[in-house]
Amino acid sequence: MENTPSRAVVRASWQGGLPPVSPDGAVPRQLPAVVATFSGRREELSQLDSALSSGAVVISAVNGTAGVGKTALALHWAHRAADRFPDGQLYVNMRGFDPDREPMTVAEAVRGFLDALGVPSDAIPVSLDAQTALFRSKIAGRRVLLVLDNVNNAAQVRPLLPGDSSCFVLITSRNSLAGLVAEHGARPLRLDLLSDDEAAALLRDRLGDVDTDALVELCSGLPLALSIVAARVALEPNTSIAELRAERLEALDLGEEHVNVRSVFSWSLRALSEPAARLFRLLGLHPGPDIDAHAAAALAGRGDCRKLLRELVSASLLEEYLPGRFRFHDLLRLFAQELAGSDDEARHRMLGFYLHTAWAADRALVTQRIGVDLPPLRPSVVPLRFTGPSDAREWFVAEHAVLKGLVGHAAAAGFDRYAWQLALTMRSYLDTQGHWRDFASVYRTAVGPVNRHADLVARVRVHRGLGRALSRLSQWEEAEYVLRLALGLAEESGDRTQQAHCHEALSALCSAQGKHKRALQHANGSQKWHPRHDDAWLASAWVLKPRCYAALNLFDEALVAVATGLKLHRGLATPDETGEAEALNCAAHIYLRKSEFGLSLESATSALTLHRYLCNRPGIVEALFHIGDACEKLGRHDDARLAREEAAAIQADLTGISPEVCS
Repeated sequence: MENTPSRAVVRASWQGGLPPVSPDGAVPRQLPAVVATFSGRREELSQLDSALSSGAVVISAVNGTAGVGKTALALHWAHRAADRFPDGQLYVNMRGFDPDREPMTVAEAVRGFLDALGVPSDAIPVSLDAQTALFRSKIAGRRVLLVLDNVNNAAQVRPLLPGDSSCFVLITSRNSLAGLVAEHGARPLRLDLLSDDEAAALLRDRLGDVDTDALVELCSGLPLALSIVAARVALEPNTSIAELRAERLEALDLGEEHVNVRSVFSWSLRALSEPAARLFRLLGLHPGPDIDAHAAAALAGRGDCRKLLRELVSASLLEEYLPGRFRFHDLLRLFAQELAGSDDEARHRMLGFYLHTAWAADRALVTQRIGVDLPPLRPSVVPLRFTGPSDAREWFVAEHAVLKGLVGHAAAAGFDRYAWQLALTMRSYLDTQGHWRDFASVYRTAVGPVNRHADLVARVRVHRGLGRALSRLSQWEEAEYVLRLALGLAEESGDRTQQAHCHEALSALCSAQGKHKRALQHANGSQKWHPRHDDAWLASAWVLKPRCYAALNLFDEALVAVATGLKLHRGLATPDETGEAEALNCAAHIYLRKSEFGLSLESATSALTLHRYLCNRPGIVEALFHIGDACEKLGRHDDARLAREEAAAIQADLTGISPEVCS
């Protein structure tokens, strides 16, 4: 033992002979106690370890939403790394989001640090600048860990940052502290929600071997919520999981502000500007799962709200998980929904934006569309416009889940007109992209709202859309029932065009079932009922008949019919690429049946070009299979294989059946 150097000597040797930080040899050890059962966060801990090994001035800024475990992570790592800082560990809660007290000032924090470092009161300068300079001098060249917890903004801690590379600064904040990243090279470390596995591990650490699935779902990966639920299960063993789930946010309250999810969220809200706080509340009206800046601006009744969205993201109350797309985590969404209340004017703005934009996108996908008398927009709402099928499809893809949710949201909130009109605008997109289950689901949801509407034509259109969707899903019996109901409504309305379209849908249904004579009867009925002066819809009717004729081996009649349909489509004042592409696919099929393989390949190739432009996936599949069959007969085996492989891959994506089966 006599040859063992003292801790002070080891420290002095490690720091090149520097004396301890405090004159009396005391070393500050200010780290608070840690959670005994810390779980997960391996990647984040590894990043902090890596930062510690860099040798440069290190400022690590841990940010994330309220209750995500920033302080727990910081303290767990700090205790684990404490022996790397033999000259002390300083800690201060900067109270950036405290509900009862103002944020800590730089003056309060630096005075506490100087006291901890053993600086006598009479040696502390009067001015704040001199105090912070003295603090930096005291820790210069020494290995000190500085933990600045619950920081509100960069200005609150900037004067406390050390001036050389011997110290390590670990900062936690609900805000992103972009200023520290830009000016001081702080390393941002974003703390996200726990994965399901990590959440389950935390619960098992607290509760032992329990069924964690329902509890994990209730807490949405938020560590604070998981800790509260674990405590409730331990303290109230007779409370069932079903009861906890029914309580929603009420379940995440232990009766004290710091262990109440709703209260903790509210502290972040208080720190926002009023316009940003208002936007947060209004976002609670949105059904989710995400929103873009245009829709957010409409909801808020503003021309632009990107700055407010950035403020919410910076405060970790919203996540920009994709460029330009924002979302809550589930518990924050519940909190926002509670605060949103009932604001029908905001709902009108939101639904109006989506409806008018979806209508414009639908018209970009399909030029021939029966008009809809849309409700007028509120003055502040500006819908999007589209240049063609490609950008319209991109918008629909991005908003797919939102639009589907909006139909149900509008129906539940009593906005019936928006509900069924949104369904109508989605038909072409859902059908041409193969989202047939969603197609059926959206139209089922719209049936109730449209049946409460007095317009028979609207009821026809919704029921016919549902029938088409059910046909796509091979639910033949229900499809026929719904389509015949639509036909009956159309006959009651006296609208010839609607009667013609119902016959079209029934013709397609019969063809899919192999009932070709009945399909031809309905195709003739469609042609009969279409207004004679309306070439656009007559062209559509003419394209139905060739498939029926071909199935009945009446190839000459089939070619006459398809040629008539093509001529009508191409002669329209506004070209109907959708109808033309369908006619070309039909012609390719007929030529194959007639063994005219060159003409089939030519028609199918033209159809493929149009269907790719229109982003019509079922049409692309059909054209590719026709190309594969024609190329095979023409001896172009490699071309046939490539076409069939692409068709099978798309078909598998549409149907969920493996490409090998599809091919």
